[in-house]
Amino acid sequence: MLSKLRIYEFDRDYRLKQLTIAEKAEYAGAGAWRLRGVAQTEFTPDGPRTERLAEREWRSAVTPELLNVLIVVPERMSVTKLYRYTQHLAANRQKTERYEIAMWKKVFYPVATLVMMALALPFAYMHARFGMVGIKVFFGILLGIFFHMLNSLFSHIGLLQAWPPITAAIVPSATFLLAAIAMMWSVVRR
Repeated sequence: MLSKLRIYEFDRDYRLKQLTIAEKAEYAGAGAWRLRGVAQTEFTPDGPRTERLAEREWRSAVTPELLNVLIVVPERMSVTKLYRYTQHLAANRQKTERYEIAMWKKVFYPVATLVMMALALPFAYMHARFGMVGIKVFFGILLGIFFHMLNSLFSHIGLLQAWPPITAAIVPSATFLLAAIAMMWSVVRR
C-alpha cells in the first residue's frame, strides 16, 4: 500500500497534462491500482479543471516488484532484475548507468574470480627456499584486497565520469589480468 501518491501525466511534447493526487493506493493486480481519496487536476488550454473522487482505478506498468527495486541496492539485485529495471528506466528516459554498471559487474564476476586465481599463481610458484614465505603470502593477500577495492572504486569513478558501464566494470579485471600475466611471465623466466 502506498500513501500520498502523486501521478504526473505528460503529453507527447512532455507538457504536464494531468496531475492526480491520492491519499492511498493499493495494488489490485494485473497492472491496476485502486486509488482512494483522489484529487485529479487536468490541464487544458481553457485552464485547469479539478475533480475529486472517492475511488479510482489507475492502470500502470509500475508494480510492487518494480517499487521494491527502489529499496534494494543494485549490487543485491540479480542480473535479470537489473536488466529489466534498466530497460524500464531507459524507456522512461531516466539514468541507467548505476544499474548498468552493477549488471555488468555481475556478468563479469566469474572473470574477476579467474583474475584473482591468476593473481595467486605467481605467489604459489615462488620457492620457499628464497625465504620470507610469510611476507609473500601477506603481499598476495594485500594484492587481492587492493583488487577488490579498485573494482569497487572503478564503478564509482565510471559513474562520476560518465564512462560506458561495460568499461567501468571490465577495466579493473583487465588491468589485474595483465598484471597477473606479467608476474607469471617473470616467475617462469627465473
